[in-house]
Amino acid sequence: MAFKVQVGPAQIAIHQGQTVLVTKPDGQVDWPSTRGLYFRDTRVISAWAIFANGELWDLLNGGAVAYHAACIFQTNRAFLSEDGPIAARTLGLVIGRHINGGLHEDIDITNNSQNPVRFNLEIAIRADFADLFEVKSNQIVRRGRITTSWSHKRQALRFIYRNKDFCREVIVRTGEGDGGQEVHANGRLSFDIALRAGQAWHRCLIYDLVDGSSSIRAPRECTDTSATSDHVVRMDEWQRTVLKIETSNEEFYRCYSQGVQDMAALRLPLKGTDHMVFVPAAGLPWFVALFGRDTLIVSLQTMIVYPGFAAGALEVLGQYQAKKRDDYRDAEPGKILHELRYGELAYFKMIPHTPYYGTADATRCIWWRSTRPGRPPATAP
Repeated sequence: MAFKVQVGPAQIAIHQGQTVLVTKPDGQVDWPSTRGLYFRDTRVISAWAIFANGELWDLLNGGAVAYHAACIFQTNRAFLSEDGPIAARTLGLVIGRHINGGLHEDIDITNNSQNPVRFNLEIAIRADFADLFEVKSNQIVRRGRITTSWSHKRQALRFIYRNKDFCREVIVRTGEGDGGQEVHANGRLSFDIALRAGQAWHRCLIYDLVDGSSSIRAPRECTDTSATSDHVVRMDEWQRTVLKIETSNEEFYRCYSQGVQDMAALRLPLKGTDHMVFVPAAGLPWFVALFGRDTLIVSLQTMIVYPGFAAGALEVLGQYQAKKRDDYRDAEPGKILHELRYGELAYFKMIPHTPYYGTADATRCIWWRSTRPGRPPATAP
């Protein structure tokens, strides 16, 4: 039996907040699989592939360059064009991605040959809007309806999923770039590209996300200019807020610095609170959600580094502390939640995670639900 040696990660996963992108090492999302772009427990993009005159590209190298960003380098396979054959490794393709709310994608192509080239670049995108729990179990049931529309004037491709009053949308827009307008045909975005020797071509794709009436914009800045983005500004503010250490032990310093970056990667912002108050997510990619046990443990472990996690835990876990018995959700007065989800199954209460309280290690606690004067603490029985 041949021994297979694999270099690099089996997949690339990047995320920020409640948006997660999981792809193959070449940046593509194959279907069927568990990969895709997830937003609030719903897979909004279930397939993504890029072609040059119908041919796929070959991976050179790539991976995550930060918890919210990835960069992938590829080259072309040999293919025929209207002007004649184009040899393999004539073209260089770089896919840059970063997430801040929505997803920003940069497509860069360079003609590395001494001759001009002309070809058709296609990007195939599909959206199944499957609930995260059904993706994990590989038992996806379509309950609502998906509609797709293309606006040539706005250069925007819109996918909408509706099931009664549950709605998710993803809008793929063309951002800054070279060349003329794109075309949507045969389920693909299509670009006609003509490059002189040594010439480069660039185009942005911007994935805005919609949860009901709430729209989550993707960053408009390209990956190579994201140093000026709002996300980086807030990341710098986070770095200035956390505990600083000085040590002559380089290994300990690197370990601590990596831990701070990992804490930053798992931050979940709390709506209605200060922008520096967070709770920690339980893990990537399936557990970017609020978990009672994990929130309590991480808040205790990291309080000396960043007490904002503990403040967030007091705020949100107190809000969701069970007030009455509910056998379907394993709730009893005073219990702290186990897990909270926002997907279609939770929305229609087909699963008990609204929130679910079935846990033995985050049972009953005493929480101050508000710092307002005169309000008593909420005490478990």
